Order: sequence, then C-alpha cells, then structure tokens
Amino acid sequence: MKNSLLFLAVCMACLVSCNVLDPVRDALLAKTDALTPPMAVTYDAKNSTSNALAVYWNASAPIENGALSFQVQVSTDEYFFSGEGGSLIDKTVNVSSSPNDAIIITGLTANQSYFLRVAAIYPGPSKSEWAYLSDASGKTVAVIPGTGIVE
Repeated sequence: MKNSLLFLAVCMACLVSCNVLDPVRDALLAKTDALTPPMAVTYDAKNSTSNALAVYWNASAPIENGALSFQVQVSTDEYFFSGEGGSLIDKTVNVSSSPNDAIIITGLTANQSYFLRVAAIYPGPSKSEWAYLSDASGKTVAVIPGTGIVE
C-alpha cells in the first residue's frame, strides 16, 4: 500500500511538471483571459462639481466579451482601504448601449482627493482586473471633484 501511494505521488508530480493538458484548468484560464477590463477611465470635469465626481470609461471590449455591469469604487485611500479614516464607495453600473459607460458619484467631500477604479462584471459572477483613473502615462492619479486631477 505504501509503495502504491508513493508511485501515485511520483506519477502526479510528473504529470504536473510535464504540463499535461488539464481541460478544467485550461477552461478556467481561457475564461480568465476573456475577462476584458474597461479601458481609458476618464475624469469628466464638465459634469463634476465640488461634491460630485463624474467619470466615464471605454466599455466596448468588455461589452463585446459579455460584461453585464461595471463595479466602480471611489476611495480616499490609494489602496482602496476603508479603515482608519479612509472611505470607500462601491457602486454598480449596468451595461448600456453606449461604447462609453459613465457614473456621477454624489455626496463627496469638497476639496478631498479621491482615487477611482472600475472593473467589468461577467456572468458567473466573474470580475476583470481593475482599471484605474490615470494620467496620460498610465500612472494612477487622484482627483478632487470639481477641481481636477491631482498632480
């Protein structure tokens, strides 16, 4: 019995190290690759006020890949931690027929810096990676509603 278990363990190690096809693993990896995140999360100065933050993002690819909605988070903390004085607002935006989906988040504190991120929600439910409000170089940035991007 002991030799049988040892033989089985050696065979399993060999199969894993030899990259043997695993249909379940491969299906999960293929599904994960199809979870396209939103692109180009953009601050909308025209529709923002000192207490409301308006943003939009390119939703075309996620919608084409079957996204059902978008999860939007706004935080005073760059790591989206809500403890010890940080605040986190979590909203859901249903997919629209527009290539750009948008949201206006109200009730914010004037002159406060906020960070924002968006993820696409797919059936399952499964979620894409986060797309962050960022500058032209791709660096995550904060925004003060009604004022603009914090440099």
